[in-house]
Amino acid sequence: MNHIFVRIFALVIALFSQAWSVGTLYVRPLNSDQQHRQVSIQTVDADIDIQGQVAVTHVDQVFLNEMYTTVEAVWIFPLPKGAVVTELYYWFNGKRYKAEIRERQEARQEYEQRIRRRLDPALLEYLGDNLFRLSIAPINSRTEVRTEITYTELLPYEFGSIDYRFMLDASKLSPRPLDRVSTSIQLSTEHGISRVKLPNHEQSPTTTITRITSTLYRIMYGDESFMPDKDLILEYEIDRPDLGVNLLTYTPFHGEEIGDESFYAIWITPPDALSGSTTIPQKIVFTADISSSMEGERIRQLKQALLEFLEQLRPDDEFNIVLFSTGIQSFKEDFVPVNQENLNKAKTFVQAIGAAGLTNIEQAFDVALEHDFSQGHANAIVFLTDGYPTWGTTDLQQILERVNAECPNHVRIFTFGIGGEVSEALLSQLASQNGGTFYQIHQDRDISQMVSAHFKRLSRPALTQLDIDFSNLVVSDVYPSPLPDLFYGNQVMQLGRYENGGTVNVKLTGLVKEQPFKLATQKHFGTVSGGHPFIPRLWARQKIDYLLDQIKIYGEKSELVNQVIDLSLKFQILTEYTAFYSDPTHVETKESAPQEFVLYPNYPNPFNPATTLEFNIPQEGKVLVQIFDLSGRLVKTLVYAHFRPGRHTVQWDGTNTAGQRVASGVYLAQVQWITPKGSRAVRSLKLSLLK
Repeated sequence: MNHIFVRIFALVIALFSQAWSVGTLYVRPLNSDQQHRQVSIQTVDADIDIQGQVAVTHVDQVFLNEMYTTVEAVWIFPLPKGAVVTELYYWFNGKRYKAEIRERQEARQEYEQRIRRRLDPALLEYLGDNLFRLSIAPINSRTEVRTEITYTELLPYEFGSIDYRFMLDASKLSPRPLDRVSTSIQLSTEHGISRVKLPNHEQSPTTTITRITSTLYRIMYGDESFMPDKDLILEYEIDRPDLGVNLLTYTPFHGEEIGDESFYAIWITPPDALSGSTTIPQKIVFTADISSSMEGERIRQLKQALLEFLEQLRPDDEFNIVLFSTGIQSFKEDFVPVNQENLNKAKTFVQAIGAAGLTNIEQAFDVALEHDFSQGHANAIVFLTDGYPTWGTTDLQQILERVNAECPNHVRIFTFGIGGEVSEALLSQLASQNGGTFYQIHQDRDISQMVSAHFKRLSRPALTQLDIDFSNLVVSDVYPSPLPDLFYGNQVMQLGRYENGGTVNVKLTGLVKEQPFKLATQKHFGTVSGGHPFIPRLWARQKIDYLLDQIKIYGEKSELVNQVIDLSLKFQILTEYTAFYSDPTHVETKESAPQEFVLYPNYPNPFNPATTLEFNIPQEGKVLVQIFDLSGRLVKTLVYAHFRPGRHTVQWDGTNTAGQRVASGVYLAQVQWITPKGSRAVRSLKLSLLK
């Protein structure tokens, strides 16, 4: 990577430190050493399908090369943490081509060869921290550059509330106003939606929120000839049963490259009643990095976090503060009770903190683990750092193994990474292998809110020693394993593969305040092809992340790297070892927009309470989706709207036009596609509703 790209990447990382979803394009004359210049965004169109907590986002962007010369372009964009890039399309001479995943070195070599021959391939590379680069060359003067990207993400859950963010603040990304922005969100859930909010666009004429049923909403945003300066944030809350156990599955169709085994994702969500008003006294060691790299904004954040921690302590808690750099500074030798005198002294101790020295993580844990933890308390080490070990033992594997061996079973480790340069692999595994959670504190995050939520979770009983029994269902390759503790206001998710599906007795067992807990429920694991197609990729992303953490700790061993590459190629997931590659000169191997109107099998089928219809249209037009009973009577119109070419989904929740649940039985789904010229095509299929 040359020095010009380095400057561009540094700029883009700064621009996107608080948002994502819209890319920015830089161009310069082909084969020149000139500084790259930013290109105007013409249009941004996004379709977002949110099912429960899984969001599939499709972004279509058009740029204009305003230079009067042939250029090479770099499109740089970040994505949410954990998001999986599933598709990339690139438009060349009015045709649409689908990129494929290749090993990175191979893709780069082919790209460079094509440039030398003045052809027009596109290459998308993963650069780390979920930042991506799309390289396109050459681009003729005064022509459009159009790209489409689809990604899937699991949305964060916090005390019943779920947030989705789409980056719309284009004021830093485009030199002039955008011709058009449009965003369409379909939100569907298994349980009722109690609240839907757009905090950045309340009472704005550019947005509409339409309640279709209690479990289905449509949110629209659109404007033209303007420069959006706020991100589109969707906040929604789902009605929670006593204990939520949600299941999504996918069974591959014959011949799919991902194999024959089915995939599942299961979520467990505790209700407020799990803990009631009961709180547990805590013993907490705040262990904080004050090495030289913390100087400036990070030490300010650290002090703010520690002071907020102290404010959250209750009279029956005990605490201590351990500061580490090259050596160790402790507030007290061991735990002290929470009283006004100790709190005042602790605040003075925190205010006097300065940054100096190296980072001795090993000794910090040695001192923290020597404290007098005891049964009957919520025992925790809260560990804050901004980087990697640079003093004492610096080998990540040795530190992890030593801490895991010395940490008692009744002590949890919660790690907080300050800034974007932390050893995430070490911190996440220290937390997950010791009953805790890893949190990232970025500069734009509200530390006081994070700390308050953390204490709310920690001070109430948790479900510990969690285990899921799937009866006779054969499951394999599950992540995470073992399951972490389930805290109030959080969730636990497990992804895995299974073989012999069907209706399964699922048993969840664990301990609440050292007392046995058991929950039994029935769930249907699909046996016919279909389901939720994003589940395999979420599973593969989880396994890839696990392997990448192993690589960061144990080194680039060939068996680990090869497994990452194999999963990346098989599931078409972009990693630092692979790249998307598109070459319009090989038209026989690339996909243009599908040329058929197709209605795919619905999933699940049979269903209860809801099913998803998926269809493909080869050209833009209006689509009418209706449900009929077998006598031909209209039950409900699901949608009548304009759609762009491609695959789309619509959900039916088993209700009629009046919002009433319909009886069990077989129904007919009919999809009509009306082209701009007025011609019509119709597809239909049968749906089986079981109760």
